[in-house]
Amino acid sequence: MIEDKELYNPDEFIVNDIKSFHYEVMDKNHIWAAFYLENGRIGYLNIFSNGGKLETRYEEWDKLDE
Repeated sequence: MIEDKELYNPDEFIVNDIKSFHYEVMDKNHIWAAFYLENGRIGYLNIFSNGGKLETRYEEWDKLDE
């Protein structure tokens, strides 16, 4: 099992082996993206404005059991 990731406002990060990618514009201040990886893990990237400052959050974890 790979450890879960939580990155807040990283300068840079790399996502490898992407099986599929999905993004949505949630509102004028928020973009959400999902990365479905070849190894079954899922990553979410949120890009948003917080009081006029651009912020990001990336989280990655093992696929949840259905």
